[in-house]
Amino acid sequence: MSPGYHPAPNGSAYPPQPIPAYPPPQPPATGAVPYRYSVPYNTHPYVYSYPQPPPGSYESSPPAPAPPPAHDSASSSSASGKRKRDDDLDADASEAEPTSATTSQPSQRAQENKKRTKTQRACDSCRSRKIRCDVLPDTEPPLCQHCKQYGFECTFFLPIAETRFKKKKLEEEQAAADRTRHETEQRGSSTPQADARVFGPTSEAHLLHSSATIPSKLYESYDARHHHSWELGRAGDGLINVLEPARDGAASPAAPRPPADMRIERDVVERLLNAYFSDIAPVLPIVTQAEFLATPSPPPILLYSMCLVAAARRNVPQSTFDSIRYIVNAIIKSEDVLSTASIVNVQALLILCMVGDCHSQFVPNALSAMWVRLGTAIRMAQDLGLHRAEAIKQNIELRRRLWCMCVISDRWMSLSYGHPYMIDINDCDARFPSSGSSDDMYTVELVRLSILLGRVLKTIYSPSGLNLATDEALVALLNDIESWRANLPPSLQFHGPSTPRQSGLLFLLYSCLCMIFWRVFMRLSYTCPAHLKFQLTVEKWSVLVKLTGDAIDWLDHHDSLYDVWMFVAYAATSCALVQYHTWARRQDQVAAQKLKTLRDCIRRWEKSLSPDHMSARRKTAEIIALLYEATQGPPPSIERPALTPTTGVQLKEPPPEGAIAFQSDASRPGGGVFVARDDAAREMYKDIPTGVFDSEGTAGSAGHAAPAPEAAAPPPASLVSIMPLTPRSANVNPALNMGTSGTDAGSAQTVEVVNPLGELERLTSADSSWLESIPGGMFDWGQWDEFFSKLGSTGAGPAGGTNGTHPFMQPAGAPVISSAGVPAQVVQTSPGAGARGS
Repeated sequence: MSPGYHPAPNGSAYPPQPIPAYPPPQPPATGAVPYRYSVPYNTHPYVYSYPQPPPGSYESSPPAPAPPPAHDSASSSSASGKRKRDDDLDADASEAEPTSATTSQPSQRAQENKKRTKTQRACDSCRSRKIRCDVLPDTEPPLCQHCKQYGFECTFFLPIAETRFKKKKLEEEQAAADRTRHETEQRGSSTPQADARVFGPTSEAHLLHSSATIPSKLYESYDARHHHSWELGRAGDGLINVLEPARDGAASPAAPRPPADMRIERDVVERLLNAYFSDIAPVLPIVTQAEFLATPSPPPILLYSMCLVAAARRNVPQSTFDSIRYIVNAIIKSEDVLSTASIVNVQALLILCMVGDCHSQFVPNALSAMWVRLGTAIRMAQDLGLHRAEAIKQNIELRRRLWCMCVISDRWMSLSYGHPYMIDINDCDARFPSSGSSDDMYTVELVRLSILLGRVLKTIYSPSGLNLATDEALVALLNDIESWRANLPPSLQFHGPSTPRQSGLLFLLYSCLCMIFWRVFMRLSYTCPAHLKFQLTVEKWSVLVKLTGDAIDWLDHHDSLYDVWMFVAYAATSCALVQYHTWARRQDQVAAQKLKTLRDCIRRWEKSLSPDHMSARRKTAEIIALLYEATQGPPPSIERPALTPTTGVQLKEPPPEGAIAFQSDASRPGGGVFVARDDAAREMYKDIPTGVFDSEGTAGSAGHAAPAPEAAAPPPASLVSIMPLTPRSANVNPALNMGTSGTDAGSAQTVEVVNPLGELERLTSADSSWLESIPGGMFDWGQWDEFFSKLGSTGAGPAGGTNGTHPFMQPAGAPVISSAGVPAQVVQTSPGAGARGS
């Protein structure tokens, strides 16, 4: 088990950081506007100077140039006064032939041989400066006069083969090898230049390629720009492959250079922190303002992660964002953030995963790094025991809230990538936050919606997918999705474009979830497995069109959220796909107008940025733009999609142009039916129920066709079932919220774990005589049974104990008392109508 996380002496959740001695900057100019949060001087050296990451870091700066060589007349000139070059030194060893005068003296010859051995090779420093290298005699290791005088390290590492005798030959061999490699690549070598990445069936690219109403010519240029390709399986399913070409022949893109201006002023940090707590923290309350202000010296990785996400907004200069991104990646490398499990590192990584461009300026690298770093954060959270109920009795509310953020990020990022999520809620028993904060109710509802999203992904989009799904399971899942919205607290209900930020965001994500659920049941384009009769009716699709249209109108009034959380962009894309399909199938001009509204909203964001800024976010903006542009002409002809929506779904051949048409029904709002105009279309769609398709092709029957049943019969009771998320549930794991009595979910009760010390204290104060009946030995089973039976029959338990229930395991709703020293939020009280967020 990992060591416990101990708070700082001042009550902070973060350990104190050493404050380095660093001169403060100049104070701000007179008349500057003060900010709500003030960064103290000398908070961390990164505020005023920045680290130089070690070689090979994620984004490392080029090495500093070597200092210019100092002039040394004594060692760089020969006796004749002329400067010798490196090749002259090499020639000394081979051209020094003894004269007759020197050969007559054996001792003098031995001395010259010894000296020639010492100076047969120049050191690296002298060779690079092309000066004479005089190696001092009797030095071990060898040391030349020049290096000794200037304090250089005298090394002999440079290969001796790189001299003027062989340098030209080596260059010719290298050029020939380069030509051969280039010719091999031109012939189509199978050796990949970089590792390919894939996107699954719920990714934005896959949604684009599996929509029958979107012609392939519409996204050909989009695929070319982002290097998308795919291979179809036998059933027509597949994944989107992304292979970024190597730059300049390298296997991976070169590390970006550091920005020219690496200095972040103190007032800029203040503005970014204030913007984080006002615009970003309410969306995902990973760090609260009270926790941050309680820390006198915040950890640098947390401080700059918050600043980086705040700098991703459209009104912040790109240079500021680039500088802070470089700093953050340098800190991650230098402080080994990805290998050190701590609460601070989990918070910082979750914050960074809110914006894809925080990780790299190259799109494939940024998206891949974000996926890997989120997985690291989740593993760290599990290593710290955040997924278990009160595994560590410190910072309980912080740990609860942080685990909820892990579940939310895991589910929605898995949706946007099309990959399997990591957290299985059946493996955890962490409870929802219950501090009484205004953000708790929003957090709890967002977690519940995220858990429902996970059920959709597992039921429909897993590799087994619909092949193992049943009509009963799909009906139960749909009922849970609809009941989630129906049971929302009044403060979180949606009521138009003026809805507050948190309530509107829940509605936007709910609309996205409904689109993901329904898209595979569009039977005009796809065929589900034969054992499934579950279907999408015209009325259900019309409700979805209304939901997504309202979500687009709300986002148009709150477009600043597009800057701070990447999942807002994904949800907006899903809404755009619903509107485009409605326009293409029904020629609905209202849907085309909704697409224009969303395109204008995204264009306002794009106009405030430079063309090379926020490249990962621009992928989403491109999809929305091309969908809108397609509505400016006649409706395209329906063609066979490139990919299937998910495993188990087969593609249908498109009908001839004009073979079917949609006819609305004024008597039923949003109702209508598709009408066949020839025998071929009737035969092609004979398996579709009358509520969706009129096989007779008459206008009279089309307008009054009876809708198909929207839901199958309720599934029979089973021995093992998961209770739907209800207002009374208080645990992240729905299996631990299963009822012990009652006939419906609303009356279900949950077993609560209370504080035994507090219960004993209450029993003692009520009646001290019951202590006399405690058995004397641990293994006196009969006496223990008699003891507990007395407690159950005397009504001394928390809820009276009249049914013989153990006094320390009582149903929810019973009033309990916690002992001193244990936070009150550890024990859940009565989950009444107002306790939905507890």
